[in-house]
Amino acid sequence: MKFAHMADVHLGFEQYRLPYRAEEFAQAFREAMERAVGEEVDFILIAGDLFHSSRPSPETIKTAIEVLEKPREAGIPVFAIEGNHDRTQRKVSAYHLLEGLGLLHLVGLRDEKVENEYLTSERLGGKYLVKGVFERGGKTVEIHGLKYMSAAWLERNHLEEIFKPEGDAILMLHQGIKELIEKMMGVIPESQRDYFELRMEDLPKGYVYYALGHIHREFVTSYDIGTLVYPGSLQRWDFGDYELRYRWNGRSFTPEAGTRKGFYIVEDWKPRFIELNVRPFIDIKMKADEETAKRELKRLRSKIPREAFVRLDLRWEKPYDVSHFQEILEVKYLYLRTRFERRLKTAAGGEVPKPAEYFTPAELRAIELTGEKKFEALDAVVELFLGEWEGKKPEEPGEEKREEPAPAKEEKPLKKERKPEKAQKAKRPRPKGKPTSILAWIGGGDED
Repeated sequence: MKFAHMADVHLGFEQYRLPYRAEEFAQAFREAMERAVGEEVDFILIAGDLFHSSRPSPETIKTAIEVLEKPREAGIPVFAIEGNHDRTQRKVSAYHLLEGLGLLHLVGLRDEKVENEYLTSERLGGKYLVKGVFERGGKTVEIHGLKYMSAAWLERNHLEEIFKPEGDAILMLHQGIKELIEKMMGVIPESQRDYFELRMEDLPKGYVYYALGHIHREFVTSYDIGTLVYPGSLQRWDFGDYELRYRWNGRSFTPEAGTRKGFYIVEDWKPRFIELNVRPFIDIKMKADEETAKRELKRLRSKIPREAFVRLDLRWEKPYDVSHFQEILEVKYLYLRTRFERRLKTAAGGEVPKPAEYFTPAELRAIELTGEKKFEALDAVVELFLGEWEGKKPEEPGEEKREEPAPAKEEKPLKKERKPEKAQKAKRPRPKGKPTSILAWIGGGDED
């Protein structure tokens, strides 16, 4: 038995608002399908996010149809599930359109029973669990799957109660698994549940192969009796998904290899990675003055392909002109990120004392208030210093004034829900009269 496993195709994605990137995502899918067909696989799995949107454009659907014609002409069935990007709560999605054209077979929980050469259905409560079936040479493999589901849904509906494999079977999911993401990207706080929906213990056992999608980095491990695989995305998703990273150590750039892009061919349950040639993403991190940055980036330029997308992360103690770095690197796309933080030193060369050691609590609070973009708390600043002269203890910087909770009142529902603000700030008394020009200057003018 031999099959291809790919995921996170994201057809229609105009990355960085560049239309030609959508064509590059399409080309990666085209190449992956051609190579899978060339390998003469028995079937192909697409583990979610075939499309970047649940409502793909007509042009994007046309591309999907043209590419999926290749395996159909070769007599190779394609089994698929919906991912978080292309999942829909409507009864009919773009996947159903492709299925109606005979280009793929949609597995998972469905409202209707489906029976054909490659699909069979099992009653499960008020739904049908539609499973893929492939037979060859006296051997049968079942393909079970489920579209992307939220963490809340998965807490109410346990996968081991839905999926119970018998014989050789594959489980196809589009979910993040906490322990595996931590291995790939580092520890994830429990509060950030949007990064994962499952833990390893939540996965049902007994499958020979776990075909996963959703995480854009390729990763292979074992689970129970089987092999668990993330093939990663076919194209690079962002600069965290870099091909190469260069870090400046003060003397030279140190290269660090990133991720490969492609999919897996699985033969006799052993995965083999097929790498695709995609646009390189290069991440450069540097902490240096202007002269050093110019000189060393000119030296590095020969190692960076002109077609590369580059993120240049520059940091230094004082600002300088960065407009000429596009000409220095001569790359297709440059994203420039700067951070200039001036460090103060004493005349003797020592470190400046920490603010808490140098200013009184009242002064620290005044600095915090006057440093806001819209400075209107003149009365509050005056009260701080009057309070200090009278011997009152000022509030600590950043500390809100605590009030006793008022008795609960029965509120009427609002007709229109207010949009959440980016950052909640404590309401402070406004000074009477119009702000003077000096107050406007301290406040820094209007917010961006």
